[in-house]
Amino acid sequence: MRDSARNRLSRTSPLRSFILILLLMICAAGLIFLDATGKLTPLRDQAQSALAPAFGALQGLGDQMGGVGRGLTDVQQLRGRVDDLEKQVSSLQDEHIQNQALKLENEQLRKQLKIEQESPWKLLSVDVVSVTPDVGRHTILISRGSEDKVAVGMALIGQEGGSPTSLVGIVDQVYPRSARVLLISDYSSLVSVKVYHQGTVTDGIAQGQFQRGAWLQLEEVDRLFPLKADDQVVTAGLTAQMNLDLPNAAIPRNIPIGLVQRVWTEGSRQYAEIRPYLNPDQVRYAWVILSHDD
Repeated sequence: MRDSARNRLSRTSPLRSFILILLLMICAAGLIFLDATGKLTPLRDQAQSALAPAFGALQGLGDQMGGVGRGLTDVQQLRGRVDDLEKQVSSLQDEHIQNQALKLENEQLRKQLKIEQESPWKLLSVDVVSVTPDVGRHTILISRGSEDKVAVGMALIGQEGGSPTSLVGIVDQVYPRSARVLLISDYSSLVSVKVYHQGTVTDGIAQGQFQRGAWLQLEEVDRLFPLKADDQVVTAGLTAQMNLDLPNAAIPRNIPIGLVQRVWTEGSRQYAEIRPYLNPDQVRYAWVILSHDD
């Protein structure tokens, strides 16, 4: 049964194909004739109107896809540009830092040259690494040591803003590439000084008062000396000769220290507060006096 049915289908298939092709040709000829006579124009216009939104949507989607592709390309280009700009900014920052360091170094060298021209001292420039209380002692750590011929007892001077070149402290401990300086404001610091008042001068001692909440105190001044506020206090250069409790310090004379403030009398002696020209805690660049002709 199945074989006979298959045989019948195989015999009728060419005939059906021919009929279908003939019908399609007749339909095509009819459509061509109708189009030629203009009878399909209203139908075609309606079809175009009905399909126009769909065609517009498809075209818009295509434009959007193209825009996305262009957008991705633009984003990649922008990212590359941002990377280039970041590298340029980093390079400029490095250059700026180097320029600032060179500017500061040149400024310090100019100051050093001016000091050496005005005073008989050989100087070594140093950076202040840190300010350290060190179990109650008022000290700083500087960036040069015995490898640069820094020795215990050498004076450290500094200059900030419009202040004169002033005494900051005395080298107390020395290491190969650094040294610790005892600031003049420390209570254990004793420096022989001279006080000038309207053409007259007298001797005294400047003792640190940091642990007592002040900077410096002027002591051992004769009661008869006309000591007044704003009198200038400088080093006397007598510290080593007076056998004071300092590590063999030999501080040059005439290094500015500060100005007299409040004055009072006890017995046969006068005392005064000294306002230092420099705040030792704020000094960041200084010089060690390696040698002097005093």
